[in-house]
Amino acid sequence: MSKLKFAALAVLALGVVLAATNYRLVINGKAASTPAIVVGGKTYVPLEALKAAGVGVSVSGSTLSLTLPGAQGQGGANQVAALEGCVNEWLFNGIWRFRVLSLEPLPAGGRGGWKARVELRNGTTANSAALAGTGWQGLMLVLDDGNTLESQYVEMRDKPFAQGTGLVQEAVFYSDDTAKTPTKLLLLLDPKKMNTSLKIRYSVADPSFRVRLDCRK
Repeated sequence: MSKLKFAALAVLALGVVLAATNYRLVINGKAASTPAIVVGGKTYVPLEALKAAGVGVSVSGSTLSLTLPGAQGQGGANQVAALEGCVNEWLFNGIWRFRVLSLEPLPAGGRGGWKARVELRNGTTANSAALAGTGWQGLMLVLDDGNTLESQYVEMRDKPFAQGTGLVQEAVFYSDDTAKTPTKLLLLLDPKKMNTSLKIRYSVADPSFRVRLDCRK
């Protein structure tokens, strides 16, 4: 048998194997255009099928984040849909680049709580972009019991940024219960509350940022 015929038969055999390990995929009673496949005993569902099922999908760098329908809380089991990363990792939502540089307790002797050093940059080609006009909803610290603290003064909220420029600032979160452990920092943004004349838009459906404080890049 010639090498060409052997290769053709091998490709045909591979196609038969793959066909035998495909599943017709039905989502909410409607057939999907792409099947699910089984590889190495594991079943894989296409990303577009997950989107059709209502799963929120966002990509930031090398991280693919999935948010199940109904996961709308700000912490704990039901987390807000958001781009997720680690401390010192840049996240980008099509308008803003954001990262958390550090988090530490407030100095002893004063009011209890934590201070976070965060950095925000305008990732668009437009000038005068401001968080306040792009759906700002708050900067929150999530504790290990699921409760949240909000930073009351955030300098970068109303500051307009030229393209490529940004700001590093300390955000303070006061708390009388410093025995708790902060687990996440959230910068919440609602694309439905955009209020700007600039021709900018988010590249993801859920542009909020969620930074895990238990990992660092």
